[in-house]
Amino acid sequence: MTRKIIITNDGAHSIFSSQINESYHSKHGSIVEAEHVFIKNGLLAINKKNINILEIGFGTGLNALLSLQKSTQKNININYHAIELYPITKDEYLQLNFPELIGMEKSAFNKLHESKWEKKNQITKNFKLTKYKISIEEFKTKKSFDIIYFDAFSPEKQPELWTKKIFSKMYSNLKSNGFLVTYCAKGIVKRTLKEIGFEVLSLDGPPGKRQMTKANRK
Repeated sequence: MTRKIIITNDGAHSIFSSQINESYHSKHGSIVEAEHVFIKNGLLAINKKNINILEIGFGTGLNALLSLQKSTQKNININYHAIELYPITKDEYLQLNFPELIGMEKSAFNKLHESKWEKKNQITKNFKLTKYKISIEEFKTKKSFDIIYFDAFSPEKQPELWTKKIFSKMYSNLKSNGFLVTYCAKGIVKRTLKEIGFEVLSLDGPPGKRQMTKANRK
C-alpha cells in the first residue's frame, strides 16, 4: 500500500493512501475534525468515569492519542479497543506531528503504536489499549462498549464497511444507551442505521462538513 504524509489546513499531518485514493483525515484539519467528531461529540458526551471505547480504524492513532490526553485531563478510566488491518509503519508514525500540536510527549504517541497487538497494554494508569490486526468482518468480542468511533474510509472508497451487516454488528457490540459517532452524514448511511434500530441524530459537522452522525442504541 503506497502512502504519503500530507499537511492539512490546521497544520496537522495526515496520510494519503494512493491505493484507496483518500486521506486518513479531512483536508480541513486532522485534529479539528477528530476533536469535534470523536472527542466533543463522543468521549465528552458521556458522563461516566469508566468508559469502554471501540475504534473502527486505528489508522494514525490520532483518535487514541486525543482520548488518552482527555483521560488524564478529566481523570477518566478508558479501556480502548481498536481495529486496524493495515497498520502504518514506524517510519510513518515517527514523522507525524500530532503530539507537539496538542502539547503531549512524543513518547506517549509512540507507545500507542509500539504496544503489542491482540494484548491489553497499560499505557497510563487511566488508559488501557488493545489493538486487533484484523478486519471488521472477522472481529469477534464478548465485550460491550459505551462508544464506537466509526472512522473507516468513506462509503465511496470502502462501501463494504458501511453495510447493514457491519452496522448490525456494531449495534450488538454497544451497551444499552451506548452510541456510535462518525464523520459521515450520507443519507444512505443514516437510513441503514435507522433500519437496524439506532436512533440517528444529525449533528453539526467539523470544518468543511455541514453535518456528522451520532447513532444511539435504544
